[in-house]
Order: sequence, then C-alpha cells, then structure tokens
Amino acid sequence: MTNKIITDNKFLSDQSKNFIENFILTNKCPFYVQHEAVGGDNTKNLTHTVLPREEYREKNYEPHIYYDYFVDILSDFCSKHDIKFYEILRIAINISYYNGVTDKSPVHTDHEFDHNQLLVYLNDPLDKESKTVLLDNNNDVYKEFYPEKYKGVMFSKMPHYVIYPRVGERYILVFTFR
Repeated sequence: MTNKIITDNKFLSDQSKNFIENFILTNKCPFYVQHEAVGGDNTKNLTHTVLPREEYREKNYEPHIYYDYFVDILSDFCSKHDIKFYEILRIAINISYYNGVTDKSPVHTDHEFDHNQLLVYLNDPLDKESKTVLLDNNNDVYKEFYPEKYKGVMFSKMPHYVIYPRVGERYILVFTFR
C-alpha cells in the first residue's frame, strides 16, 4: 500500500489508448443505469462494470471479455510508477452527468479497508469543474483533481467526493486494488 498521491497524464500505452477510443468511448460498450452513484444517495448514473466488488460477484462469476485490456491500463500506470499490486478489487467505468438531484456525490471511501484507487479520466468533459476532491482526516479539502483526457490519479484510501458536470458527461475509469 502506498500513501502518496500520484498524477500522470502520459502513462497510457498506445494499445490502451486505442482500446479506450475504439471500445470504451463507442457504442460497443454498454452502460447501465445505476440508481445510486454512491450507496444511499439516490443519484442515478451510468456504469459499465468490468469487475464487481467481491461481495457482488455471483458464484459462477466469469471474467469480463475485455478484462485483460483493463488490467493493462492499470499495469501501464503501476509499471511506470513502480507500484506493485496483488489484488484488483473493482473495475468500473462511470459516466456522470447533471442529474437534477445534487451537484456532488456524498463523501465516501470505496472500501472500508485499506486500498489504493486509480482514476483514469477518459474524456475531456464540457464542464471542466467536474472535479474529484480528496479530503483529509478532518474532512477539509486536501487536494482537487480536474478532469483531463487520459489523466490518471492514484491515491490510497481517502474520503473523497465528485462534483457532477453541469453540462455534458464525464467518463472515468475506476480501479480499486491492493
């Protein structure tokens, strides 16, 4: 487990960029309505789940057809920054947009236990203020990350929230791992 925050705009291989452009950002990649962006918030968003949280995996879970391509994206980042991982906990693509309910998600951590998180911004959203906000232990703003296409942001378990776009959509790939 690393405790530092790493941002990088130049970690993706050409193969990973090609996969993003020719699968994720096309109509070949289906997204499904989720009735909660964060547990209990009643805020709809769109999600494509690649690897569900362990507690949601069915007994006969079969890996996603493109699982290895997604792992390559995580590996691109971790290899460049000399980060070792031994377990991927969750992989999902989230599309957030103005939903008419709230401007931001509730403060949350993705798991109750120690983990690392990699966010990969997949598009340049119209609303450049649709940022991710990390909080310190006192719930004060610690760091803010503005979306830029292909930017990766990695951090350890920290409370955070997102500002939803007021216009357009924000595509983000989320990995949690240890």
